[in-house]
Amino acid sequence: MPEVVLAPSAGENGLAIMLADLLRQNLEAKPHKVADFASLEARVSIVADDADVALTLVFEGAAERLTIHDGIVGIPDVTIRGPSDGIIALSNVPLMTRFGLPIPNPRDREAVRTVNELLLLMRTGKLHAYGALLHVPMMMKLTRVMSVNG
Repeated sequence: MPEVVLAPSAGENGLAIMLADLLRQNLEAKPHKVADFASLEARVSIVADDADVALTLVFEGAAERLTIHDGIVGIPDVTIRGPSDGIIALSNVPLMTRFGLPIPNPRDREAVRTVNELLLLMRTGKLHAYGALLHVPMMMKLTRVMSVNG
């Protein structure tokens, strides 16, 4: 089983603790996500502007290990920045394709609502994923690993 650990600095970071728990539960409940997790070699920073909190996910795929640090550590490949509710909603995006693309079933009103809210945050400039277009395959894997769906 992959290892998800908090760096000593992240012990007081509520978002880091929540993400660590989410990832552990996801990987335990959905073992098919382990392959994507094991192929991630990336540094992803997440900044929740409204909560004044930041963290960095350091994936070491070959070691099947993720270390979550408080604040921005090193130079991230991708930085996700926005309101905390938008960041949390990213883990609720429905995944309807094997590529992990966020395409909701039109009959699932909750899924459509979640995707529409995220698109509105992006269109209005409140939610950004800096560097995502340069790292599309990594972002697809990250989305599949982080999503509570699929």
